[in-house]
Amino acid sequence: MMKLNIHSFTTLLVATAASIPSGVFAGTIRFVGIASASVRGDTILSNDDEGNDKSLSKFLSSDESNKILLGTDNFSSASTAAGDVIYECIQGSVAWFGLTLIPIFINRIERGATAGSFGSQEQEEGRVITSIEEARTDVQGGGLGSALESAMRLSEFDGRTIVTWKEGKSSYHIEGDLVLNLTIKLPRILPLPPGFNAIGSKIFERICRERLKQNLIDTKAAYIEWAETPTT
Repeated sequence: MMKLNIHSFTTLLVATAASIPSGVFAGTIRFVGIASASVRGDTILSNDDEGNDKSLSKFLSSDESNKILLGTDNFSSASTAAGDVIYECIQGSVAWFGLTLIPIFINRIERGATAGSFGSQEQEEGRVITSIEEARTDVQGGGLGSALESAMRLSEFDGRTIVTWKEGKSSYHIEGDLVLNLTIKLPRILPLPPGFNAIGSKIFERICRERLKQNLIDTKAAYIEWAETPTT
């Protein structure tokens, strides 16, 4: 998931929790976020006399875009038994109700083949999917007790970001679609306020929309920086 793109996942917990009236929470909390966004820009085909490919399609189809797609530069890659590549991504730490949370995601990037070429077609199209294969949360502190700390360690993220693009000779269009779920199983000894999941999901979804839009803006900026950097 992108950089759900998947990035800024850690801030979703804080922003959602801060937007909900304070109280004692318990039971199963499930937040669901669905969002779409898009950006446009001017095509950069090359920036040097050698004619090196500096198209958006080249950028998003190569490992050069992994950092922006994963949403962090703190990641490592590994090969699975099937020969696929997965990425362990350590997100930034964040304070949440007296705890320090460090989400760690196992992501997969799947790139689809581009269609067409500038020599024979009016535009190129492509798709890249960043998905969360596994997730865990390292927890430090314990301001609300060991029960909540244990619950946060078992919190579950799942979802993915799909980025598609169309690139013509003069402009390009990037679209992003995000689905993100967060499940937290808290101790049953305390009642969960009525409607908490519904209210939380609305806030969570709003934050997802904002984050996805910013992610696409960041993707555009990262592409321009890459395109304007001379090839060595």
